[in-house]
Amino acid sequence: MGLRIKQLRAALGVTQEELADRSGMFRTYMSRIESGVANPTVTMLYAVADALEVRVQELFDDPKEAPGRVRSKKPISRGRVDR
Repeated sequence: MGLRIKQLRAALGVTQEELADRSGMFRTYMSRIESGVANPTVTMLYAVADALEVRVQELFDDPKEAPGRVRSKKPISRGRVDR
């Protein structure tokens, strides 16, 4: 299921951080879901599906291809200072 979520996220053009924010969870938890380390609750599945604008059932489909990488359209500050 994690690979399918990643595929849907990439198709939508949303970063992992953006999807986590839309779903109301931490990016690290989203990363763990996508990598298959964490098993989300049913409530979380509904939040992810809503954020991806799909039905929950679509999260269980087999991914057809490997998802691509999505880069943020806006710079994200993580406390770094550009010099």
